[in-house]
Amino acid sequence: MRGAAAGLALLLLASPALAERVGVRLSDQPGHGRVVLDLAAPTIPYQIEEWPRGTFVRLGPDHALDLPAGRRLPRNLRGLEANADGLLLTLRPGSHLRAQRSGNRLVLDLMDGPAPSATRATARPAAAPPPAVEAAAPAPPATPVAQPFAPAPVPEPAPAAPVAVPPPAPTGTPLRVAADGGARALVLPLPAETGLAILRRGDTLLLVLDQPHELDTAALRNDPVFAGLTVETQPEATILRLPLAAPGALRARRDGGRWILTPVPAPERERSILAEAEGGRLVMRVAAPGRPVPVADPETGLPLLLGTVREPGQAVGTARSLAQLDILPTQLGVAALARADTAALRRAGDRFLLSGVTGVATLPDATEAASMSRLMELPALDPGAAQERLRAQTGSLANAPPLARLPIRRAAAEGMLALGMAHEAQAMMRLSFQEDSRAPTDPQALLVHGAAALLANRPAEAQGLLAPSLPASDELTLWRAVLATMKGEPDAAPGFAATLPLVLTYPEPVRARLLPMAAEALLEGGDLVSARRLLRAAGERPDLAYARARLAEAEGRQAEALALYAAVGEGRDRLARARAIRRSVELRLAAGALDPARAAAALEAGLFAWRGDGEEFGTRLRIASLRQAAGDNRAALDLLRETGEAFPERAEALRAAQETALLQALATEQPTIAVALFEANESLIPRDSRATEALSGLAERLAAMDLPERGAALAQRAYDRAPAAQRPALATQLAALRFAAGDAPGTLAALETMPGRPDEAVARGLLAARAKGRLGDAEGAAAILRGLGTPGLPALAALLAERQDWASAADAAAALAAARPEDPSTPREVLRAAAFATLARDAARLAALRQQWGAQLGTGPLAEAFRLLTTDPVQGLADLPRLTRELDLFRGIPAGLEAFRTAAAVSR
Repeated sequence: MRGAAAGLALLLLASPALAERVGVRLSDQPGHGRVVLDLAAPTIPYQIEEWPRGTFVRLGPDHALDLPAGRRLPRNLRGLEANADGLLLTLRPGSHLRAQRSGNRLVLDLMDGPAPSATRATARPAAAPPPAVEAAAPAPPATPVAQPFAPAPVPEPAPAAPVAVPPPAPTGTPLRVAADGGARALVLPLPAETGLAILRRGDTLLLVLDQPHELDTAALRNDPVFAGLTVETQPEATILRLPLAAPGALRARRDGGRWILTPVPAPERERSILAEAEGGRLVMRVAAPGRPVPVADPETGLPLLLGTVREPGQAVGTARSLAQLDILPTQLGVAALARADTAALRRAGDRFLLSGVTGVATLPDATEAASMSRLMELPALDPGAAQERLRAQTGSLANAPPLARLPIRRAAAEGMLALGMAHEAQAMMRLSFQEDSRAPTDPQALLVHGAAALLANRPAEAQGLLAPSLPASDELTLWRAVLATMKGEPDAAPGFAATLPLVLTYPEPVRARLLPMAAEALLEGGDLVSARRLLRAAGERPDLAYARARLAEAEGRQAEALALYAAVGEGRDRLARARAIRRSVELRLAAGALDPARAAAALEAGLFAWRGDGEEFGTRLRIASLRQAAGDNRAALDLLRETGEAFPERAEALRAAQETALLQALATEQPTIAVALFEANESLIPRDSRATEALSGLAERLAAMDLPERGAALAQRAYDRAPAAQRPALATQLAALRFAAGDAPGTLAALETMPGRPDEAVARGLLAARAKGRLGDAEGAAAILRGLGTPGLPALAALLAERQDWASAADAAAALAAARPEDPSTPREVLRAAAFATLARDAARLAALRQQWGAQLGTGPLAEAFRLLTTDPVQGLADLPRLTRELDLFRGIPAGLEAFRTAAAVSR
């Protein structure tokens, strides 16, 4: 009986019905087919063997494969046969098999294109082919793709003697390296319609072209950067692999039909390609999209869905984890790592569509966040349970040895953060860093300490804790975005957009701090899609009312935004109320409902809604700028002075606005008021060209108001503080103002000690001559005027006429007329010369003038007067009418001479 029982047991164990069941699933993927074997355990060995009839996957004895009945084979698989030892696959020509484990599953991807030379199977099967299934064994289920087989053994060929084979001749388009600025760049000579995607996987950069190209890398063999470049040409794509240690990257640009790839130390900021939910899909808009290309991920073996682009400067900046796929950061194009068979990437117009992804219409909290990598555990418990948990943790610290307290302290600090006790959590982590030498290298401890510092409003202390050396994780990305927001940096939006599900899973005290901050960062960064998702997923929280108003304003719903701002302005949140007042005023100002003066008054009315930080400081600056726009520069200057007293630590940031307001006040206020403002705020006057122009203009305005003394004093101060390049122009103005003030010695001193510009030589000479004339040095003045040539003749004639040197005055006026015969004032100068010659009773000069100008003056009052002055004396009764006209003319000479004297006096 015992022997019969043992035989029965052996018979049952040998029965295929009791063998391990292996499920077989078939599917078509973009670019390849797939066969998945569901094994009983992840440790079951397997072996890939190349047979004449196909590729055999050996699992060992006692495995029953459940082939799907009636299922269509993948497109690159011709046949599928199974027995107890494994599975025989007959691939279509041009395809190859790639196997990988994923837990209990053995994934067989039937890839398009020949196998790479490094991985192409060349070994013979290590064991004999599987025996034919015995006739007594039950036949497998009838299916069109599964038949028992017994492959014939393949004899092992005799080893052949090695034969020297010359290297193959280069085939394909040669790749070369060219100079790009000061660096070496790889040149890909490709058609203009070829798209490219670049991303990093480990220490390798993947460069994927969306068209097949035969490329020859022989010329790169000795290149220090591109020597390791390998090329794999597939039927629909080309894959280039470049070993390059992180954080090295490639900067891509187009040059006609070529891609120029230049190595750079780190990825550069590109235009972000954002994923937007639309109808259960993720939509990623790009410029000049190429084609989708599926490749195998070298790190995980999972399908990597790539979207190429035909224009440079477009990349995905931040990784994002979803349930079915991971959106990977790229240096060019779009990349998604598929974790489910339903994921697919396709192009539609100017967009790439990621379909087969669930939960993108709304922002899930726990489902999507569960797939995100985390370092902290913030328990979302009710306050009573959280307090009890914290008491137990703190109580156990006393009984634990010092070097065993790090995980307990870290857990206690996480519990404190969950309760909103940020300062206490930071103090707990400080004790850990003082007590345990492992804490400074523990990523979890560093992140908990950094998060506690941020929630305690101490971003400077968190800066070193969230260092780039920490291992990458979604949670670290989130808290780095929090740090960037608190420091006022503009690039926090991508980090919040990628980790929104994680924020929503945090306990309420943490959410209350992070959600308004995240919404504000997304709105400031222009990511309205992510901001809309956050507000929709967070619900009608009062602390997000201001963010909802900002979103309405950004989306153009102005009336709704104003109503929401008004509601926030009536709330209890003082900071939100101050911001709402400011945004509503700016919105009405842009719409034309307010002018700058009324907008400044409205902002000033709400100035005390929030005091003491950058918000109040910015509001004060905005009020000052609105007052300047309204023309009230004095009020703007007063407000800025008051702001400087309230914020002495921001004096440098305030100075530029104060300088601008003061200079505008000097240019627009009444001269006397402007002088008072200058004297009260002289320390704010900048030492540049703006101040020089403002002070010199004010000095001219004072002189025009018959205040030349004050104008000269102000011009002297402007000269003293002006840059050296502007002093020559100011020197001439100062001399003119001193002369107008009656200070002839001061005028000469200014002209002699202060050098002037070359183009002001005439003006300076005239000033010097007038000053010398006023001091009684007529000879010196005349010498200066004669030295000026033609420009000095009008003043010289006036000076000589004032001294009653009529003959010399006539010569000066005649010389001026001869120097400018075509000038419209020449007839008047000729008449002056004739009048001066008449007063000198110089008949010879009159005759010369008559001979030179009598025919040129033509007709008119001036010509008639000139002829009367230069006509011969009366010699008979026939000359009496002429004598009458001359007498009338002579009666008017005193008035004309008085006009000349007046002109001369004014010129002095």
